[in-house]
Amino acid sequence: MSASAAIRLQVETALAKRVPAALTLKIKQAPELFSTGIAEVDAVLGGGIPRGSITEIAGAASTGKTSFALSSIAAITQSGAACAWVDVSDALSPESAAAAQVVMKRLLWLRMSSDRKKSVADKPWSRLEQALKATDLLLQAGGFAAIVLDMSDVRPQDATRIPLQHWYRFRLAAEHARTALVLLTQTPCAKSCSALALRSEPSSVQPFSRNGETALFEGQRYRLVRERDRNESSALALHLKKPSTRAEWNAETPWSRVR
Repeated sequence: MSASAAIRLQVETALAKRVPAALTLKIKQAPELFSTGIAEVDAVLGGGIPRGSITEIAGAASTGKTSFALSSIAAITQSGAACAWVDVSDALSPESAAAAQVVMKRLLWLRMSSDRKKSVADKPWSRLEQALKATDLLLQAGGFAAIVLDMSDVRPQDATRIPLQHWYRFRLAAEHARTALVLLTQTPCAKSCSALALRSEPSSVQPFSRNGETALFEGQRYRLVRERDRNESSALALHLKKPSTRAEWNAETPWSRVR
């Protein structure tokens, strides 16, 4: 036995008596996952979005972020759990949410108010500050399986100004409340505090209706790119040696479902 090995054995033996868990390797437990309701996305994510942590979905306008979030909330509310949607820019359409099969009676929709004397563009932080405070209160209150903080219309220069301690606080609160906090942003801003980081982008446009006299836009094909996944012990990491990082899926317009 080498000198270094002997010293290591001596240290481990001494610590084993005084601090039994000092050198014990802790295995991270796989988090509970919520299905997104999109089979292609669930396959890439190893089952869905993680509960008790932050999932951030970044992308430009019309890249499927809201459709993805509505599909996830629909799957969760249909299971009987309550969710919340913090709407910074009052952009959520209840009709679209209902068409996405969200159980509306299990969804708390918080619409941020603005100063009528000045436009939202003049005071970009007014609604954003309200949304951050509301999200904090919801996480501290607990009882929500998932909370969506929709900052899709917040300018990147404003979103990136949010101090990192806000996201750190949200991460700890989400873990304690066992809540899946989903951020919809134009550019990533939660950084290392998000357990799952996705990028949303358009893929290809579905053809217009050819059956009727009036051409109607039927849907859009989107692509999600998994840029970071800290769930090291998830089923994805355990069973797939080279997991895919991309998923393509279709989002239909409500009227295309009525034939």
